Amino acid sequence: MFVTLAPIDYLILLVFVGFMVVIGVLLKKSMNQSSDFLLAGRMIPSWITGIAFISANISALELLGMSASGAEYGFLTFHFYYLGAIPGMIFLGIFMMPFYYSSKIRSVPEYLRYRFNRPAHLLNSLITLLSLALGSGIYLYSLSLVFETMFGWNPHLSILFSAAIVLVYTYFGGLSSSIYTEVMQFFLTVLGLFPLVIIGLTRLGGWDGLMQKIPNSHKHMWHGLINGQNELGWDLLSVTVGLGFVLSFSYWTCGFTEVQRAMAAKDYRAARRTPLIGAMFKLFLPFLTVIPGLIALTEFSKEMNGEYNKSFLILLKNFYPSGMLGLGTTALLAAFMAGMSSSITAMNTIFTYDIYQTYIHKNKEDEDYLKIGKRSTMFAIFFAIFASYIAMQFENIMNYIQLLFSFFSAPLISIFLLGMFWRRASGWSAFYGMLLGTGTGLVHFLLYSLEVVYYKSDMVSNFYGAIYSGLVCFVTMVIVSFIEKEDPNKDLKGLIYSDRDQSNPFWDPRILAWGVGLIVLLAGFNIIFA
Repeated sequence: MFVTLAPIDYLILLVFVGFMVVIGVLLKKSMNQSSDFLLAGRMIPSWITGIAFISANISALELLGMSASGAEYGFLTFHFYYLGAIPGMIFLGIFMMPFYYSSKIRSVPEYLRYRFNRPAHLLNSLITLLSLALGSGIYLYSLSLVFETMFGWNPHLSILFSAAIVLVYTYFGGLSSSIYTEVMQFFLTVLGLFPLVIIGLTRLGGWDGLMQKIPNSHKHMWHGLINGQNELGWDLLSVTVGLGFVLSFSYWTCGFTEVQRAMAAKDYRAARRTPLIGAMFKLFLPFLTVIPGLIALTEFSKEMNGEYNKSFLILLKNFYPSGMLGLGTTALLAAFMAGMSSSITAMNTIFTYDIYQTYIHKNKEDEDYLKIGKRSTMFAIFFAIFASYIAMQFENIMNYIQLLFSFFSAPLISIFLLGMFWRRASGWSAFYGMLLGTGTGLVHFLLYSLEVVYYKSDMVSNFYGAIYSGLVCFVTMVIVSFIEKEDPNKDLKGLIYSDRDQSNPFWDPRILAWGVGLIVLLAGFNIIFA
């Protein structure tokens, strides 16, 4: 399985790494305030933040995991995109960004401080930091797994090398360097990996040739979901509610790594366009990630021998000569760095503003917060390295990351929907809802691990865990809100729909046109691959 890189391949890798470092060093001169470092000055055009928005979610984990799922399960994997991502991204752009951007909050947890209370804000900040640290560890581990499997590189050295590169350019350039490098990394990922699809389809005689050779069970998204009779054991409720609503909306509308890119946009309309531009790219991303797995299944099933995680690497090895192999390897490294840097910049912002400034030293000079932001960047990298060894303990890292979402992220959609659209939602309701919702997800996981409850697969367990977690949070918030005495003097201007910012149009026809167009395209893809 090992592949030997030629000098030209190493040169391509070296040029890419050098470019990342140079961008960070060049942007260092403009990092004069903490807002420059942590918020990118809120001066970036929407087309850049839109690409960065989607690039922040692409990683070596997604490329390998989705191609492996494509080889094993086929078009069922498309649900991670067409239900598990795009609906939430559309909702973010149309409904939630107006509250985030107009209120001038600096992070998603900070919204909870203004809308609810400080305990809810602190709890959410700590949970978000923990989930981001564990998630960034998965990025590090997944890339080391690629390099170990493909090139025989030492996984520990790969982890340290990759972490050091991300540390350099995020330490010097902050969020700005992360966003601008993510744009380049996105195009490099597409450029480096799209030829795999073209070469594979050409060898198979085009799309029709591929459809003729893959199993019938791999050709449908919706077939067999009603009764759970499919390769994944998914059922209609777990997919539509667990994945399509709870996980999709909580991750894409309340997850700070992606929302932070939209917050960095130059104005109100650009902030709302950011996730919609990202959704447009996301529509076509399965053809870059899932389809290679199907190509590997038809062309190299014997070489793969049931080890679906190798599908992407097998295509790189067999399709790319020297030079192209370096470009493909660099594309994997670029995808990893985009996901990793997004987690790091989110962690340093939350720690600096939501923990340090709010609860430790409130009235320090801005220069002090800039220093803390840079120091927290270093600590975030160290935590990521530590978390990568936790990720090593899980055989299926895709199941592991969905498990984290099922109890860390799932309660958030209930909190933010009630907070933005129900004035009665009380200050303590978010705290107790988050606490009991997260606890429910953890208890559900323990019951499943102890075989007290049964599901057909770990992923189905994650979907139902998210449903229970989100539901318990919702019910808890409603009960607490009716018990707690309402504060008539609380200022909710710009934080809820009924008292929204009137200086900017909420129902902007151009933004709505974007959303409607995406929904039509999304429906079309679901019909085509049904």
